[in-house]
Amino acid sequence: MAAQTPFHPYLLLGGDYGVTLSSMNFYPQITQSNLLGYTGSISGCFVSEPHFGLQVELNYSQQGWKEQSGLSFYQRQLNYVEMPIMTHFFTNGKVGWFLNLGPKIGYLLSEKPTTNITTLTNPEYIAAVSSRFDYGICAGSGLELHTRYFNYILEGRYSYGLSDIFPDKAQDYFGSSGNQVISITFGIMAHL
Repeated sequence: MAAQTPFHPYLLLGGDYGVTLSSMNFYPQITQSNLLGYTGSISGCFVSEPHFGLQVELNYSQQGWKEQSGLSFYQRQLNYVEMPIMTHFFTNGKVGWFLNLGPKIGYLLSEKPTTNITTLTNPEYIAAVSSRFDYGICAGSGLELHTRYFNYILEGRYSYGLSDIFPDKAQDYFGSSGNQVISITFGIMAHL
């Protein structure tokens, strides 16, 4: 019987780039469509067990929402820097499956409204962002191609914001206004 090779913990460093499809969890609800944006990150993953690691990322993420009625449209792009801290479960083999789960924190760097509406009256058009800090949870899954020196990663992820960008007291219009983001990314991580 052949002896099994002992497992040694290792570190992966790299990054990814991709697209975001985002909307807002408004209450009262607003008819909206997903806003297309971009995301990119640098990340590290410490693999401490044969099928388990801890992944930390520093992301730039374009989020927000879009509304359209006939030829009229309004969109607000929200540009965040985020830090997800996630558990990383994975299968071994040349091509493996993985699952990332965990919390995230973020900070709104800037916002950019775009519209062709001349008179802005809707509450979400005129409301100022009251909280630049964002926190929430995220879950992602995908495939990894393992090579000797690199892992090539394709991931789909969903992030749900637990904080609100607009005031949410009893006297305010919105009871909730949290980010919801779907992202699809391709990344490369190097074995160190």
